[in-house]
Amino acid sequence: MLYIGGKSIAFATSHTLELSLDTREISTKDNGGKWSEVEAGIISWTMQSENLVGNPGEGKGYDDLVDAMIARVPVDVVFGLEGDSTNFDDGKLDAVPTGGWKPKANSGRKGKALITSVSLNAPNAEYATMSISLTGVGALEKVGAITAPSAGAKTMSQTPQTAKA
Repeated sequence: MLYIGGKSIAFATSHTLELSLDTREISTKDNGGKWSEVEAGIISWTMQSENLVGNPGEGKGYDDLVDAMIARVPVDVVFGLEGDSTNFDDGKLDAVPTGGWKPKANSGRKGKALITSVSLNAPNAEYATMSISLTGVGALEKVGAITAPSAGAKTMSQTPQTAKA
């Protein structure tokens, strides 16, 4: 899952984390001119998320993401497994833990990132979808211990809104 500001992005269908290592050319005439020699440069990273659009409940929705992008301030992100949430209301499948889904301790990566794009797609007679792209600002670190979600559960509709565009 992808978490922004401590909350998951609602109705996720796909997440991507990509790390890239730039290289620097260090070839010289001494290496015979037949092979390139490189050394490690800087590391950069990006994240993407594809989501259905609906009532985000305890998660982050389209408006939250657009507001964060317009603010032009790096957001805290975590890319990792969902914690072992067991505090569902009477076993309902549409229950969400109070405060939303939380990342699993010692799982995944975290850092700060700028939201670089948010798009909304509302095709005729289909579910509306949104996409978000983020670019890392600084290091991407391993996730350590996570504070456990609070007890109780809150239900929300898991049915995305259909677009009639």
